[in-house]
Amino acid sequence: MLNRVVTVRFVKIFGVPQLNYSYARLDYSVDNQNPYMNVQSERKSLTDSCMTLVDVVLMRAKYQPDKLVYRFLKDGESHEHTMTFRQLDQRSKSIASELQRRTSPGERVLLLVPAGLDFISSFFGTLYAGNISIPVPPPHFARIERTLNATLRVIKDANPSVVIVDSKLHSIIKHNPEIVRKFEGIHFVIVGDDIDDSSNLWERPNVSGEDLALLQYTSGSTYTPKGVMLSHNNLLSNLEAIERSMDLTEKNESVFWLPPFHDMGLIGGILQPLYSGFTVTLIPHLLFLQRPIRWLQAISKYKALTTGAPNSAYELCLKKVKPEQRDELDLSSLEIAINGAEPINVSTLNRFKKYFSSAGFRETAFIPCYGLAEATLMVAADSKLSSSGTARIGRRGLERNEVEFSSINEKDLQTLVSCGRCIDKHEIKIVNPESCQNCSENEIGEIWLKGPSVAKGYWNNVTESEYAFKGYINGTDEGPFLRTGDLGFKADGELYVTGRMKSLIIIDGKNFYPHDIERVVQNSHFAVQPLGCAAFSIEDEGREQIIILAEIRRNSNFNMNDLTTAIRNSISGEFGLSVADIRTVPLGFIPRTTSGKIKYHECKKKYLTN
Repeated sequence: MLNRVVTVRFVKIFGVPQLNYSYARLDYSVDNQNPYMNVQSERKSLTDSCMTLVDVVLMRAKYQPDKLVYRFLKDGESHEHTMTFRQLDQRSKSIASELQRRTSPGERVLLLVPAGLDFISSFFGTLYAGNISIPVPPPHFARIERTLNATLRVIKDANPSVVIVDSKLHSIIKHNPEIVRKFEGIHFVIVGDDIDDSSNLWERPNVSGEDLALLQYTSGSTYTPKGVMLSHNNLLSNLEAIERSMDLTEKNESVFWLPPFHDMGLIGGILQPLYSGFTVTLIPHLLFLQRPIRWLQAISKYKALTTGAPNSAYELCLKKVKPEQRDELDLSSLEIAINGAEPINVSTLNRFKKYFSSAGFRETAFIPCYGLAEATLMVAADSKLSSSGTARIGRRGLERNEVEFSSINEKDLQTLVSCGRCIDKHEIKIVNPESCQNCSENEIGEIWLKGPSVAKGYWNNVTESEYAFKGYINGTDEGPFLRTGDLGFKADGELYVTGRMKSLIIIDGKNFYPHDIERVVQNSHFAVQPLGCAAFSIEDEGREQIIILAEIRRNSNFNMNDLTTAIRNSISGEFGLSVADIRTVPLGFIPRTTSGKIKYHECKKKYLTN
């Protein structure tokens, strides 16, 4: 039997008493006669007054109580669940009141709640209680014992005192004694719709901007989880920078499908609309992957001004949206289409613009960005209402970490997309990762970052934190900087990202980027699944050897020898490289993060263990 279980219940019709907040830390000098006042005109006082995300919710609930903030399409298309600022405030307080009975401020709370309004309420309920929120993907019901391992690793690292779940997952857990034992000593709180309101029992905790709000566990390629420690100040700083960079106002309308367990999905899709005061329509990410047109249909239906996704999502739309489906869309409202979270392909940008131009997609809508969880989210962004900047540099120079803007051989040139300029109040340096000295103007190095959005470090990991968050320029007192692990250069003040240090393939002293090789493989043979390959290297007798994993389309009728020959010839012709081994694998075999990034560490492990 599972002990220490609490169910939080909400009534479906929200009869909320008159809200009458008077907090010394907040200065709400506004006209109460107009609850829909343009809060954006008070942008400076908002960011100056609100010390935590809880302050932001309270302010919105007081002055815009009935404004819709979240619209969740449960079926990805028309089944709407909605939430106003007032409802968010009430639900958050109800959950917080239960948490406050079982925790003290600063304790960790694990969120094992599917994407949707219950997740959002649980996240803010955790902050309302003064706790630290840990959002992670809930385990797959059909394969719970296997998929629970990642969750258990986070539990071991973060030691949460409470886990928030929905009734379905709780029922599965409590009927499995072996799983119950793995949650020994942890309280369970169940969230759902059918329920009593206990918001009046909430007590405001003593939380400041320096206190931790979130442990964002990175979903990268390594096996050991790392919890990025984000304070309220980190979050508010980045949200302010995004608002200014994108010129967001409360009149905005947004559509997002990225899951809330991903930094771009949580901060860009959930926290930014709250901070800037606009409405966002959310789509379950698995339903987007099943039918990518659902994303574009929602943009068309709700006249969205902004959206965002990784490059692969735009590529998926190009491959899956048929001309007759495209012709029913109206994308003319879209002013900002953020492209970030993974390498940006100029070909994808150009082909998407061309293909969807007849549906009203604007030439200037794409906003390439660069960011990472360790910096909360956004680090650099291309300017709004301008065509994406590019740089054509020599591939041979890239292999030597040099930026060459001209080449006698036109085929040697590679086009890179600018990620724009660094956000306000932050500083980017390009640094040689070995000497820790500033790179010269035409030299590729590691991207280092300093500013208020940079996290406090990794939870319970002093060694990794000291290395990643305490970078100093050698021979100076400049620092501390965040060492991002990403490679790039700056030209005319704009940032160009070339790849990731850990996934870099080095052959005979030359650098090769996996995503470049993967693009060539994808186009080499019709049987290779779109976006379905991974390139990495292993060491064999002291030499790096290239390995290719290629997922195969369903019902593909192909000759294996023709396939492998096509892949080898394409890589040899493009890069002058030989491939040690090519493995064809079924769809879904290549391990990925929730945002679609390849987990190269796990690919290598799968390959080496056969």
